[in-house]
Amino acid sequence: VYYGALGLAASIFFSPDMGTALYWGSAYLSPLLVAWFVIERPEPLPILRTILRLNGAIIIMLMLAVLPEAYRFGFGRAARFEIYMMPFGLGEVRANGVGRYALIVLIIAGVSLVTSASKRRLLWLPFAVPALFILMQTQSRSALLGLAVVGMLFVMIRGIDLRFLVAGPVAAYAIWISGVTWRAKGALSSLVFLTGRDNTWKKGLERIGESPVFGWGFHADRLLINEEHMHNSYLHAGIQAGVIGALLFAAAVVILWAFVVKSGVLRRIRTAAAPDQALLMQSVLVLGFLSARSIFESTAAFYGVDLLLLVPAVAYIYQWVYDNPLPEP
Repeated sequence: VYYGALGLAASIFFSPDMGTALYWGSAYLSPLLVAWFVIERPEPLPILRTILRLNGAIIIMLMLAVLPEAYRFGFGRAARFEIYMMPFGLGEVRANGVGRYALIVLIIAGVSLVTSASKRRLLWLPFAVPALFILMQTQSRSALLGLAVVGMLFVMIRGIDLRFLVAGPVAAYAIWISGVTWRAKGALSSLVFLTGRDNTWKKGLERIGESPVFGWGFHADRLLINEEHMHNSYLHAGIQAGVIGALLFAAAVVILWAFVVKSGVLRRIRTAAAPDQALLMQSVLVLGFLSARSIFESTAAFYGVDLLLLVPAVAYIYQWVYDNPLPEP
């Protein structure tokens, strides 16, 4: 909120296009204000559960919307498809965005398969399989990195489980084939190639140097560096709200993870009652994925899908801990 407010002030005084900057700054603050409104209600947890479920349903529909396009591209081809067209004239989505949808669906399906004892949990398999297919096809390195991070968090939360003898090799195979064999063509140096991000980061740093204290307001990367996207949350925060804003943004991420560790959420998830167990695990895994994604994408530094996924997940984790405090020593 402090970062967003500072960026909004910079939008008024420093942006080359105040109207556009204020639009995106107001949009950025809107989900934060919604979350604030919800948690101030007498019983916020049921409302947050509904928001998380709606978010999940929307992401599943978005993934299914690009499935025909993914099927048309085919599977097992080394060529990477950058743009996926949505049906009904809904526009286009880049491969990294599609990979994000696929991994979120994998998280929802995987958690539901593990936490539910009902046979109906098997209905998630028809979603998990195309999600893995699309994730591999996009060759999105941020999504594949997220899959590795989510896998490690999943083991930390659930402990060693014989079912991981199946899930673990499948995840490793997906990362190896999609990331190393197809995307990098066997050369690890290609896997860490920044695809022009370093040039964009250099331009962004130059602009930050011109207004280091307050930045240039929201949407500054598109307005100042030839419509380019920063592809890094912390540099994105810097160009929009200066060094102070970037520090506030980074501090929020650090404090959040410190809260997760200190509150013992990772070890307490298994003892949480339904339906909180599944939603809490999903929220932590989404948080892990988006935190890793923030290095190569502008996760939560501007208004977009990542922000709309992150804010309710964070609110839910905080509220659950508040409603279920640790017992006194």
